[in-house]
Formats: sequence, C-alpha cells, structure tokens
Amino acid sequence: MNTMYNKKMIAMMLTLSMLAASLAGCAGGDDDDDTPDWAISMASDVEAVWVESGWDPIIPNLNAGEMCDVIISAMTKTEARDQVVDFTRAYYTSSQGVIGGSGAASITSVSDLNAAGTTIGVQSGTTSDLYANDNLAMATISAYEDFPSVISALNNGDVMYAMGDAPVLSLEGTLMVTFSDENFGFAVREDSGELLDALNMAIGAVVDSGEYDTIYGASFDGAVTLADDTTADTATAYPASPSEGSTLTGVLESGQLKICTDPFYPPFESYDADNNVVGFDADVAHAVVDEIAAHYMGTANPVFVAPEDPATTIKIGAMYDSTGPIGNFGPGFEYATGAAIDALNAMGDDYVFELVYGDTGCDGTTAGTSAQSLVDSGVVAVAGAACSGASIGANAVLSAAGIPMISFASTSPALSDATAYPHFYRVVPSDAIQGEAMADMVGAAGVTSPALLHMVNAYGAGLADSFKSNWEAAGNSVCTQTGYDETTLTDASTIVQGVIDAGTCDSVVLIAYNTDAALILETMAALGAALPVFGSDGFAGEAALESFNAPEVTNGVQNTKPRAASGSGDFAATCAADAVCSEGIFTSEAYDAVMMIGHAAMMEDGANMATHINMVGSGDGYAGASGNQVFLSNGDVGGSGYDVCTFHHVPTFGQYFNCDRMWTATGGLAAVPWAGATVKIGFMGDASSPAISDFWVPFQAAAGIGLSLANTIAYSNGVQFEIVWGDTACDGTTAATSAQALVDAGVWGVVGAACSGASIGANAVLSAAGIPMISYASTSPALSDATTYPDFFRVVPSDAGQGLALSDLLTANGETDVALIHMVNAYGAGLADSFKTNWEAAGNTLCAEVGYDETSTSDYSTVVAAVNDNNCGAVVTVSYNADGGMIIGELAASGFAGQIYGTDGIAETAIGNYTSADNLNGVIATKPASAAPSEVSMTFDYLCATTPPCGQGIFTAEAFDALTMMAFSAFTFLTTPGITASQAIAGTAGSGWNGASGTITFLANGDTPGSGYCIGSYTGSTAADGTESLSFDCNQHWGSTGITDL
Repeated sequence: MNTMYNKKMIAMMLTLSMLAASLAGCAGGDDDDDTPDWAISMASDVEAVWVESGWDPIIPNLNAGEMCDVIISAMTKTEARDQVVDFTRAYYTSSQGVIGGSGAASITSVSDLNAAGTTIGVQSGTTSDLYANDNLAMATISAYEDFPSVISALNNGDVMYAMGDAPVLSLEGTLMVTFSDENFGFAVREDSGELLDALNMAIGAVVDSGEYDTIYGASFDGAVTLADDTTADTATAYPASPSEGSTLTGVLESGQLKICTDPFYPPFESYDADNNVVGFDADVAHAVVDEIAAHYMGTANPVFVAPEDPATTIKIGAMYDSTGPIGNFGPGFEYATGAAIDALNAMGDDYVFELVYGDTGCDGTTAGTSAQSLVDSGVVAVAGAACSGASIGANAVLSAAGIPMISFASTSPALSDATAYPHFYRVVPSDAIQGEAMADMVGAAGVTSPALLHMVNAYGAGLADSFKSNWEAAGNSVCTQTGYDETTLTDASTIVQGVIDAGTCDSVVLIAYNTDAALILETMAALGAALPVFGSDGFAGEAALESFNAPEVTNGVQNTKPRAASGSGDFAATCAADAVCSEGIFTSEAYDAVMMIGHAAMMEDGANMATHINMVGSGDGYAGASGNQVFLSNGDVGGSGYDVCTFHHVPTFGQYFNCDRMWTATGGLAAVPWAGATVKIGFMGDASSPAISDFWVPFQAAAGIGLSLANTIAYSNGVQFEIVWGDTACDGTTAATSAQALVDAGVWGVVGAACSGASIGANAVLSAAGIPMISYASTSPALSDATTYPDFFRVVPSDAGQGLALSDLLTANGETDVALIHMVNAYGAGLADSFKTNWEAAGNTLCAEVGYDETSTSDYSTVVAAVNDNNCGAVVTVSYNADGGMIIGELAASGFAGQIYGTDGIAETAIGNYTSADNLNGVIATKPASAAPSEVSMTFDYLCATTPPCGQGIFTAEAFDALTMMAFSAFTFLTTPGITASQAIAGTAGSGWNGASGTITFLANGDTPGSGYCIGSYTGSTAADGTESLSFDCNQHWGSTGITDL
C-alpha cells in the first residue's frame, strides 16, 4: 500500500469516527419537545455534474441559485469577485502571458504593449481584460466572448497580440512575456458557508495526500507552484451536521455537485470527443468530490492515476499563402494539409500530429520571418512553401536550424542546387521541364511570335528562361520580352501597350501569379489586344479567377501545370468532391508533402528528419496521392509530365478549367484518354432530300457549337456527350428507320427532327423505346397532341400561331383575293389549315387553294395556272426551298404581278439555289422570331458567325438550344435516380431555360409559346455581269400586340 493511499485512509477513518460521535451526541434531547427532529437523508455517493455557462454570466448564474452550486472554471480570485462570491483556498497558481500574431514585434515586458496602434485581444470579463483596461490605456483592447474567438482574431490578423492565462496561451503559441501571478479558486454563493468549508477540507486533503501533484503533472510540465493562501478563517474540519436547507445538504441529499464552467479553455476545461468535460480543473473537481463523498458517505476514494505512455506529439510546419498574389489557393492548401494531419492521426501509432501554419505572403522576407516562428514552435519539418521565392527565403532560416522542407509547389530551377538550398526537397518537378512543355503547347496552337511577359522573381525568371530556351531551340523567336515586379505592379497598360507596339506579336506567353495575371489580362481586353494567351501553373485553376474583376477575359487561356500521376488512396477523390479543394492546385502534392514528413517522423520520434525524409523518398519511392514520389540526389523529383488546361467562359453557366490534354517528355502533347461516362445524343434532320437539306450542314454546325459548350461544362463532372447523326430525308418512313438506328446506337435522347412529318415518323419508334425528342424546327399543330406523340418537346412554336400571324399580315396589307398553295405533308397541311381557319374567321375567302406532294411534283405550271385562272391578287405558299423556289419561278414566268407570301419553310436565302434573286425580290415570309438579345444569344450569334456553315441556315439557334437542353437533361437524369427521361427534360430545361433563341418554357404538352414571328422580305437583284445579290431581312414583328415595325 503506497504512502498516498495510507494518508487518505487514515484521514477518512478519523473523520468517520468523529462524525459517528457527533451523531450519537445528537440522539438525546428534551423528551417533552413534540417538534419532529429533522435528519439529513444522504444519497449513496456524490458525483460532479458539469453545467456549461458563458464566461460573462457565470457568476450571476451561480448566484441565481438554480443552475449550479459552485464555479470551477480557472477563475482568478480577485477583490471585486470576492465581493459577490466566496472563494475556496487556491487550487492553482498561475500568471498572465502574451503571445503575438504573425509579424508581431517582439516585446520584453507587458508594458511594451502600452502604445498607440497596438491591438490586443482578451476574453471579456477575465483578469486579462481587467488588467489591459487598467494598465494599457494607449493600446486598443478588443474583448471577445470566449477564448477561441480571441485566438481566431489573432490568427486572422484582427489583433496583433493575445493576452490571457499563460498555461492556456502556451498551447496556442510561444509565450513572449509572463506577468501578474494569481491564484485560482472555486467560487460558491455567499450563503454556502458549509459547502465552502467542505470544499476547503477536500482541497486540503487532495493537496496533503500528494494526489494534487499527480493531477498537476498530467496537465503541466515542471514543478508544482501552488501558493498556500489559507487564513485563520479557512476551515479545519468538515461541517459535522449539515443544516437543513443548506447548499451542502442539497449536494449530499441529491448526490450531485453541480458545477458551472466555461468549457472552452484547455488545458483547464474543455470537451473531449465524447462531450465530457476534461482537463486540469475537471481532474481536481473529481478528486474533491470523491473526498467529500468518502467523508460523508464512506464511499471509496480512488486515487487519480495519470494516463500512461502519452502519445508523442509531432509538430509539422505548413507554409503557404493566405495573403499575397496566390492567396486564392490558400483554402485548397489548408484543406489538403489538414486532411493529411487527420490521416496521420488516424493511424493510431502512439503519435499525435499537429500542424503549425506560417503565412509566407509569397515573399522571401515574410517567409523567413514565418520560418523562424515555426522553428520556435518546435516543428520537425516543413511542408512548403508554395511560391519559389518564399521557399528560398524560408530555407535560409530552416536549413540553419537543421529543419528540412518538402515543397509542394515551388518549381524554380534555382532550387535544384542542393548546395545553395540544403535540406530542400519537393514533390513537383523543376520548371526546367515545364518550359519545354509550355513551348510545345504554344507551338501546337500555330502561333509563331509570342510576347513573353513574366515576373522577375525566382519562379517567373526561372520559367521564362526555360520557356525561351526551348522555344528558340525549336527555331522560333519572341516578338518582345518584358519582366516586371509583381509586388509593385498596379498598372499594366505600359506592359500591354508594349506588346501592341511591337507590331509582330501574334500571342502572349504570361508567367504570372493570380493577381498580376488578372491585371494584365483585363488590361489586354481594355486596350483591345485580342491575342491568344498561354500561361503556366502560377495561375492555373478555378481559384485563380477569384482575383479577376472580369473572369471572362480568361476564356481560351491555356495553362500548363504539373500532372499528378495515378495516385494511391482516396484523397484525390475526396478533394474532387469538395467545393474548396477541387478549385485549388497542387492539393494532392500538399497532402503528400505532409504525409511524407509524418512517415519520416515516426521512424525516430521526429529526430534526424533529413535522413528519414530521404529514406521515405528513396528506392521505389513514396506512393502518394499525387503519384509515386522518388527523390533525386538533389531533392528534386522527375515528375509525371504536365496537364495542359484551358479556361472556358460559358455565358450564364460560369467559368470552367478543363485539363483535357497532357504533356510528357517522351510523348509530347496528347489528348488525355477519357475515363468518364459518355452519353450519346441523336440528332435528326434532312440531309438528303430537296426539301430542306440545304440547312443540314448549318444545323450540324449549330449542334456542334452546343456540343462543345455542353462538354466544356460537363468535363469536370466526368461526363462527355457524343452526337449520333440521323438522316430523315424529310420523310416519316425514312425517319422511323433512322430512329431505330439511333435506338440501336444507344442514344439517351434525340434532337430533331426538322420536318414535322419526320418528327411524327420518328416519334412512333422513339417513344416506344422511352427516348425523348426535342425538335428544333417541327411546327405542325398536330404535334401538340401529347397523347398521340408522347415524350415529344419542341423549342419552336406550333404553326397554329404562324397561321394567325400570316392572316393578320395579309389583312394589314389589304389583301383580298388570296390563293393558298401548300404541301400536303404534316407541316404544309397543318400550317395551311391554320392560316385558312384564321383567314376565313376574319370574314375572308380564298380565291383558290391547291395542295401538292413535294416529293413527287416536278412541274408546277398546273398549280400556278389555278392562281391566274381565278385572277388571284396575292399568293400564300407553304413550301420548302426546292418546291417553293420552283413555284415562285413559275409565278414570275406566268406574268403574275401580285404579292407573294411565304412561311418559315423558305425564310432563308438558301432558296436562292432554286430560283433567281430577281424572282425573290419583294417576296415576304414569316418565321419564328428570336427573343430580345441576351448574353447567350449574342455568344451564339458570334460563334455561329465564326462557323461559316452555321450562319447560312434557319433555326440554327433553336438547334443549339435543343442540343444543350438535351445534354443538361441527360446529366440531371444520371444524377437523379428514379426519374424518367421526359421528367428530366421538364425539370431541367422546361421552365425559363435561357437559350440562344430566347427564354424557353415547355407547356404540359411539350410545346413552347415562342417569341412571336419575324415578318421579313427578300431583296434581290442581278448585276450587269450576272452576279446575283440576295438578302432576307426581318423588318416587322408579330406578337401579342399585333404587328409592329422594327
């Protein structure tokens, strides 16, 4: 039996015998007193019950009498507090301390803080708060509700220094000074004298038995420094007979000592993973409660046992940028390094890993200061820095202290010099290799005379030299070269004007960080320097866009960045699924740098780190998230090549950064093999009939534009789309055959058809297979029947509207004797019926009506004869290009002089292939109108105009819209289990879709209301040399308010 246990047993036996004698003495009394004797009814044991309280209201909560019986919360005994509560004897002697934030000036005395411009964070209502306000009047004091908020303010730079209890601050940083010794005590209400005496006796017993020393040693290093502040008033015996209604009686009868605490103040009190209050105060409290229970109830009084074999704590430094030109990437680095620390701690190998962060500001001087802070905090190695200049600055400090570094993003060739930069390793390749990759990327774009713009820091100068050497070695030259200091650059107009003035530059190679890249690219846009831009890893990734006021200026910019090989573990997938991590760069490398340091540290408890880091990266190397890392003799790695990535701006959808090409030293530039899902979309149109095959190539061009944008957006989500073409020949039977071929090809949905009859024929096959259609040109009113034609949608309005528009147009133009000539297919018959119904409803009649089969009619003289024989004054023809052209030509040949009206089947200059420009001059036609210009429509118009076949067609904007709507709907279907394809279309694109042809909303039957109709006319002529000129221009609009001039 040990001495401590003997002391406690003797004390317990003495107090039990004294209590028994006291109770026996109370058994007698006045036999004549009829008042019943009150007797305490004690519980079998007493437990500590913790009650969380904020710091500021903790004393009022005690004195209110409901929440708790005592405060145990690292509370300093002060005269002011002693006026409202009673304190026990001291259970801890402490001092106040100060720690500084990043870049804070050193101090030798707390009085050094009493200066204007100095900012200090304290916890509200604490002794540090009181001291600061009483003694540091010239400084700015910021009081926070809780201690974690104080530390957050310090780390965020909101305050320069933090003041508080020295033991607590020492866990957050290096103590700069300590001052003002003070004692902690338990606090009770002033009417709780019996409880105060019991607590004082129990504290004394814990101290005298030696148990206090064990508790102290479990939380703090060094000798016990507890002050004895007992007085003559301090109890020397437990209350023998706790009185009725006293706080002590309540504790003994309930078996609970309710303790108010502010549990966010380690090492004194905090929550563990199971939400239990732990820490030094908790250990003392439990020992005191056990003493009281042992005294009054005779329960066992266990002795505190310190945890055996505590885990070895390893501190790992992490250096990157929360501020500076690449501060945008800081959140990604923070995620990656934090995930690595979590992974190391999850190994459970009797090690506790802590990450100590240092901001470099992407600056060598700042990095040197930050490195010294990491040295002082006791890190065994450092993961970082990110910027090459920062790594150079930090290495001067760290290598002198024998602390190795593993950089995850510093690529300057200068750092390959192991003599100049000892103990430096990196898991990214030197830019000596990236320069070659950049030269190949630029050359593949077909440019020959780029301007080379670059920072003059270690990274910028090194990579610029490498690119230029490789570019010139291939027989090329640069048109101009400009270096600049990114730390002082505020106006890039001179740099950009230099490129313009050079006169021979066909592109720009920009080696920059985020901030200066944004300034230069936005200045290029402002000055009209519309040149292709090629960049490097300094501003590669979506996070770089946070530095831009107009991120769309990056559209088309190509960048190289080190390529992560096929890695081990699940970090890469976890990062890709996280919104913050996925926007960063070098995140897998940052993760690996910390992991390699951790594995090296476990070899010898953090000793001889350079030797062990070499061992981790030797032989077969380290299998990391960024690939297999093998260190060369100078600390470099060979790398796995480079990603070649492109920034894309997609109007209304945002910015994308897709790495769809790669470069290797042996294979050069190549496409990245696609490993995601491929979704096939059918596209049906007339590729072979005389009807509208003139528009097939423009339709294909528009669909190709839509496919490119859809694939740009879907690339990072692991989906790509592929078009399977289907010819309908503008015929229902042919369309059905083509539809079956698309079903067999495995298409998810079909865009098309163009001709209404073809859509009807295809729908019979596709709907049976559950495959939806979105037509871009089928306007027959018959297709509004969703029962007959299920899973059918269209982005053009039904001809029921065009028929009314045409009727109103003829009425406005004063036409009376009107002949109607139309095809008998679904489109022709449907639109003719709509026009005729509206025309006759307005009180008019037709002077003639002739229907014909465009697939079998080659001579239209009989058709035209009906017009002339009935002396008709105007003609409405519902036709396609080939038959429409022949009809108009026949009318001209017959001498017809009246007005000719057409519909959307001929409302495009391709009809000029079938009749002369002179015959078409003055012909009026209607077609669905485009909505008011929008960002999407203007972007499409630009892309369509620069893709020549697209600009030569009709319904091209609608074809683009149908393709993109189908692609997005397919993506919704893939990510939303349990819905049908048509539900995906209705839910994704069915309400307010912002398209190139306008805002599209599907009605319940798959129709769209449209944006009214364009009323246009042909202007045609033939020059003396026989050259024809033909144009079609919309000069009026028909809508809900009738006809208006444009």
